[in-house]
Amino acid sequence: MGVLREEDSCLLLDEKLLYFMDQLELLEGKRKTLNSLIEQGWFSISKARYSMGNKQVSALQFANEMDGKLVQFW
Repeated sequence: MGVLREEDSCLLLDEKLLYFMDQLELLEGKRKTLNSLIEQGWFSISKARYSMGNKQVSALQFANEMDGKLVQFW
């Protein structure tokens, strides 16, 4: 691979920076979605505790083999 001209290297850096910024924006959107889902889960648990009493709903009642509906890749 030969030596790039200054203009070519600047264009390449610009393309890489734009790609990075796009990926960062996608990550921010996914984090917002994840936070929203977690918040909804906490509200659902608190509603269940309120309607059934706080001693009726706990983490001990969850099955060990429960699988999440959301997969998160970092």
